[in-house]
Amino acid sequence: MKILINNRLSVLEPAIEEHIQRQIRLALTKEASNIASITFNISDAQNLYGHSDRVEKHCSLTLSLHHMSNIVIDETQPDLYVVIDRVIQKAVRTLSRKILSKR
Repeated sequence: MKILINNRLSVLEPAIEEHIQRQIRLALTKEASNIASITFNISDAQNLYGHSDRVEKHCSLTLSLHHMSNIVIDETQPDLYVVIDRVIQKAVRTLSRKILSKR
């Protein structure tokens, strides 16, 4: 299972990247045989409600799957750790549903 992390944040500390790697591996190891690669994009995003002083974090997670269509999950939140965890949780649920429907 190959994981690619694209950082478009102004600052990404090594601890954040390690957190992303750890959370992805914990959440998706069980289904690793179905996953060809994982691409995780993280960037700053302007607040959708016009609050120019508050920059939110946007994450996009793409699961490239074997013999199934890709899964793409997007999430935007003010808190970096929340957005990382939520996008991974959504990907796990979506992958589980897709695998169940294939059987």
